[in-house]
Amino acid sequence: MRSVHQVIAGAAPGDAVTVQALRLQRLLHAWGYRSEIFAEHVHPDVAADVRRLTGRGDRRLSEGPLLLRYSIWSTGAEAAVASDVPLGVVYHNVTPPDLLRAANPQIAALCEEGRARLRLLRGRPMVLLADSSFNAADLREAGVGEATVVPLLIDPVEPRSVSTTATATPRLLTVGRIAPNKRLEDALRVLAALQRSRSAAAQLTAIGAADGFERYQDALLRFGRDLGVRRAVFTGRVPRPVRDTAYAEASVYLCMSVHEGFCLPLVEAMQHGVPVVARAAGAVPETLGGAGLCLPDEDAAVFAEAVWEVTSSTRLRAQLGDGGRARLEELRPDLVAERLHDALRPLLEAA
Repeated sequence: MRSVHQVIAGAAPGDAVTVQALRLQRLLHAWGYRSEIFAEHVHPDVAADVRRLTGRGDRRLSEGPLLLRYSIWSTGAEAAVASDVPLGVVYHNVTPPDLLRAANPQIAALCEEGRARLRLLRGRPMVLLADSSFNAADLREAGVGEATVVPLLIDPVEPRSVSTTATATPRLLTVGRIAPNKRLEDALRVLAALQRSRSAAAQLTAIGAADGFERYQDALLRFGRDLGVRRAVFTGRVPRPVRDTAYAEASVYLCMSVHEGFCLPLVEAMQHGVPVVARAAGAVPETLGGAGLCLPDEDAAVFAEAVWEVTSSTRLRAQLGDGGRARLEELRPDLVAERLHDALRPLLEAA
């Protein structure tokens, strides 16, 4: 059987790159290809689905075409680029190192190396993909080439309707890695502003692992106490049913991130019928496609008022619900899978 394997830096439950690799693997199997996922670091919870690389000379990487998911520099990226097999690259973006350096210099150094070594891709991939035009611009500026933009594969679930019932208690949710680029300190500022001016009962739930950024999470907890906020909960990594329950209970999804290459939780929020208030940064406006309140602002008070309006306005909730359904129709998994197959065709034909 023909093989097309994928290479990622690290695999962990809930990690966006890992999730995308697993979803594409299912498609590759359905298209008639043998496909494994290889990573330098593999969390025990996904060890049944992802193979650990044995090093740069891992012979399994020479079995056929490779698809490298590029998000940070790693042994796997080095091995894939140096291999003599046909190569495809999906660029998920590399977090600017300055956003991470104070919290984790080691991860920042790998991000810095990842950005610097983009030049090694020039002329190497036979297929070059990006999951947003924001990411494609990164590749263009690095001289790598013009990438085909294909959005991320989402779960084929039936979207829930946005509840148009207004409430006086904003229940904010944010999902994703606890890392400095997510600007969770700004989410705490928004919560503080809400509790002072609109609803003392407002609450914030932040779901996500702090692996590698434990110091940042500790600083967030201290910052929250200094602000005097109440009902701010950092859950860590949780099982999917717990995450889904959090979406079901939320009145607003809040994204204060300053750098995103796509931001899958925004789509998950729309699927769960949760209106979005987000900072207009990175690929966030592109991902939302007009389906949320996207604010080019830094003032926590402005975001707090936006959250209050979304929470308390029946009309606005209905409008955002309509926008979310329209955007999800554009991101339908079958449509994205078709675009992905077309974009990967040269690599598939080389298998």
